[in-house]
Amino acid sequence: MHKLAPAVAVSVLAVGLSAVQAQAVTFSQVGDTGQTLDTAQVIPGGTQSLDAITGTLSSPNVVNLFRLVLAGGQTFSATTINANTLIELPIDQQLGSPTALLPDPQLFLFDAAGRGVYGNDDSFGTAQASLPSGSFSPVAPGTYFLAIASSGYNPISAGGSIFGSPDASGILAANGSGSAAPLTGFTGDGTAGGDYQISFTGVTANAAGVPEPSEIVGTIAAGLLCIGYQVRKSLKRRSPV
Repeated sequence: MHKLAPAVAVSVLAVGLSAVQAQAVTFSQVGDTGQTLDTAQVIPGGTQSLDAITGTLSSPNVVNLFRLVLAGGQTFSATTINANTLIELPIDQQLGSPTALLPDPQLFLFDAAGRGVYGNDDSFGTAQASLPSGSFSPVAPGTYFLAIASSGYNPISAGGSIFGSPDASGILAANGSGSAAPLTGFTGDGTAGGDYQISFTGVTANAAGVPEPSEIVGTIAAGLLCIGYQVRKSLKRRSPV
């Protein structure tokens, strides 16, 4: 037993230290998110980085709206581009195979009041969407809303369309007839629903159930104490009478 204890101790320390370093988290959509500011799914800010949100648009004319906390002084970005959307989806489409992936999404960012910041439909010549880094870097942390919708299903306010036509880089500026007013809903005909993953930079999160560093240190200490007790117990059994 005492020969095994050092290896176990190293394992306990490795797990504890890796947990301290694991500051990024992924959230999965819970049920159907709301389509309005009051019913958006809330992802609380915290000391960790939000790596990604995974979820599903249940139909073409449904939007998933999330309330996020953007980190101050960091560049925000969001994208649906990943290995699945770059490789699996085009192969399925080329072969005519059914796919569960969302084929043609749009992303829209709104401020705390629900006014449009910027959006994107087709990114880098793909049918995926990206809100690129460098386009928006809030000075102070704050609440924002992010919407993912199928292409063709667009945000509106009481004054009309919030976003205008894309610029040369594909970015949708909030310069539509309804850009001065907050989001009230979405209108149009989307292309298709499906599964998605949105990857982020510059967003903070608080993952329930992930131990804080102080809790991890306590776990390491408790584990080492347990190992020490087992070593002493083993040595006592092996000591000559």
